[in-house]
Amino acid sequence: MSVFSLDQFNYIEHLQLDNLLNAQKLISPHPEEMLFVIIHQTYELWFKQLLHDGRRVIDHLEADELPQATWLLQRAGRILQVADTQLTVLEMLSCADFQEFRPHLKQSSGLQSRQFREFEILGGLCETAGEKYANWAEQLWPGITANVGQTLHGAFHGAIQRSNLSLSEIYLNRWQHFQLFTLCEACLEIDRWLVTWRQNHIKMVMRMIGGSAQGTGGTFVEKYLEPTTKYRFFPELWDLRNEMTVAGGGKVA
Repeated sequence: MSVFSLDQFNYIEHLQLDNLLNAQKLISPHPEEMLFVIIHQTYELWFKQLLHDGRRVIDHLEADELPQATWLLQRAGRILQVADTQLTVLEMLSCADFQEFRPHLKQSSGLQSRQFREFEILGGLCETAGEKYANWAEQLWPGITANVGQTLHGAFHGAIQRSNLSLSEIYLNRWQHFQLFTLCEACLEIDRWLVTWRQNHIKMVMRMIGGSAQGTGGTFVEKYLEPTTKYRFFPELWDLRNEMTVAGGGKVA
């Protein structure tokens, strides 16, 4: 006898498992395609959470609710760390198996993930990576940058400006300004794990199809993927490291 009643609201209904577990529509007879689909669907769920939390972070920053913003940023960093770790599972799909069902993908590509572009834009890449990035994003998804509104980058700098402190002052006096310091470090971790994921994604692609091969979306590692490892949501926090090195008597290139 069941210990719970399916007539009541339950786990299956709450998680919409009937829909979720029937969302894997395979396009080839190859058994390894299931892993490929599930990994990418999982990424899309994480992107949804990152967008959800990212908008909350912006609201908290604009209200100068720094502890709440920092907590959510730290969690976003953990999510990106998990996203990076997921690549090690995808690497357990052999290149030989992948090539057997790859032709069925046709032009299907992670390049077409609208949520990931929205996360990049929410993070502030239209500001930090410039017009070239914004134009490229518009080519992929017309109108995607039209109603950007506030970004993580912009909200972060708004909070810093209202503190009347420079980034160097915050870091040099980090124990006196610990909340601002931990906020900065949480932002840095977002960049760190996003860059780490991009770098490891490149290695996975090279392992799977080769460094000179064209992806199903028509892109190449050298021309498209490698330049993205230079993207930062918070470049000022990285520049600060150089400034502190120089101030300490060191040299930078």
